[in-house]
Amino acid sequence: MSALRQPRWRGWHAAAGAAAVAAAGAGVWVLRRVDPNAPDSPLPGCLFYHFTGLYCPGCGSTRALHGLVHGDLGQFLAMNPLLAVVMPALPLLVLHGMGYRLPLPKRAIDTLLSAKFWLGLMGGYWVLRNLPWWPFSWLAPG
Repeated sequence: MSALRQPRWRGWHAAAGAAAVAAAGAGVWVLRRVDPNAPDSPLPGCLFYHFTGLYCPGCGSTRALHGLVHGDLGQFLAMNPLLAVVMPALPLLVLHGMGYRLPLPKRAIDTLLSAKFWLGLMGGYWVLRNLPWWPFSWLAPG
């Protein structure tokens, strides 16, 4: 028995996978050529931060990914440390949603699929990264 159960809708999954790879490739292409840190950058900033002065859970993600595609892991971690933690889980969630059954403990899969887990993680991170004292101040972008 193989580690992954094959899904029924292989054609649809292949098209969705190709679209995801194309979108990721386009994103990498843009981030290789455009610096979101530059003052004249065409990439938009965070509207939530612009209007409230508070960091949302996604603040710094574009700059973090810019650092990642340029091999600057320090910038990647400094801009949005949660992104570094969540990124490995995304392919697992996508594969699970496509019908693959991964050889992970049921409790791990249930946790990753739990809305309570994600709401708690994002909500807690949102609050903590806006606290002005150490050690929470290092969660803010920059």
